[in-house]
Amino acid sequence: MSSIIEVRNVTKKYADEKVALADLSVNIISGEIIALLGPNGAGKTTLISIICGLTTLTAGNVFVDGLDIETDYRKARSLIGLVPQELVLEPFETVLGTVTLSRGLFGKSPDPELIKSILENLSLWDKRASPIRELSG
Repeated sequence: MSSIIEVRNVTKKYADEKVALADLSVNIISGEIIALLGPNGAGKTTLISIICGLTTLTAGNVFVDGLDIETDYRKARSLIGLVPQELVLEPFETVLGTVTLSRGLFGKSPDPELIKSILENLSLWDKRASPIRELSG
């Protein structure tokens, strides 16, 4: 099976020379479910941020479905969806409003039918008018 995410020898050093990741390599196979576990400061958020193109890496390469996240940035990023545990959004906004806003953050136009389909598939359509603060993590 092919890798959907391939991290090759990734290193991340911050300006203060703090090393967040050192020569990390990992392959995630399509359909595989993984968990990133480790103590605070282990580099979990840094790795996710690099894969999503939110943080630049110092060395190494990351590929999403074979696309280099640096040279094929737009195509690679279009294949990634990230839902962090804690959203910094208006807690009184509705589920539907939050999903619609999130599409806009990634340059996607509103698509009510697609959003409805996704929320139905996630068993959230009946919660569409509920404030996001009422959902659990």
